[in-house]
Amino acid sequence: MPVEAVAIGLPMALGLGLVYGLGPCLLSCLPYLGPLFVNADQGIARSWRILLPVSLGRLTVYGGFGAVSGWWGGRYVGGVNGWVVHLTVGVALVLVGVALLGRRRPACGSCAPKNEQKISWRPRQAAAQAMPSGLYLMGVGMALTPCAPQGAVLVAAAASGTAWSGAALGLSFGLGAIAAPWLVYGTVVAYVGQQLREQLGRWQPRIEALSAFLLLGTGLVQLWQGASASGIV
Repeated sequence: MPVEAVAIGLPMALGLGLVYGLGPCLLSCLPYLGPLFVNADQGIARSWRILLPVSLGRLTVYGGFGAVSGWWGGRYVGGVNGWVVHLTVGVALVLVGVALLGRRRPACGSCAPKNEQKISWRPRQAAAQAMPSGLYLMGVGMALTPCAPQGAVLVAAAASGTAWSGAALGLSFGLGAIAAPWLVYGTVVAYVGQQLREQLGRWQPRIEALSAFLLLGTGLVQLWQGASASGIV
């Protein structure tokens, strides 16, 4: 593919990603990321701990799809079966829900017995390990959901004729798509979540448990839908 065409294609792909990120993406992320920002003691300064693994998962899919489209050319049609999306999102939500349950703390840190505080590090350590994996898979599942702007970028990637140029187009689209959610969720939603935690105070453990069970329930529904659509059950 000529260098001039790539130079024109990358800004257009970035612009399509920005448009998508400012619109449908912001709304589609809210049911998944909203409960996390309400319950995580991160704040604006450390919101990247949630946003980074989600964004990396999305960029992996966008770049991978672009590379495959460029490699296979016109023979590749973007998108995956719906049951794959359901299973991926389901596993992600279950992991995140389990992580939230594992990191729960009593309303007062000194209220827990000393022996409980000594033996609680293992579940907390497991929760800390499960959270980034679940967030990464959550980003993968979000990116697997087909959208018109992504389809247009994949068509351009297929026309590029090389995996490298296709991956560049996919990553450009992905960077644009994650920019707006990173800004909005990393500032506004993180700030609102922090204020809610301060206002709710003693109710925080119950809200955290409710959020975890909601994520677990949604994840199990997604797993059931994926398993049914794939013929597993």
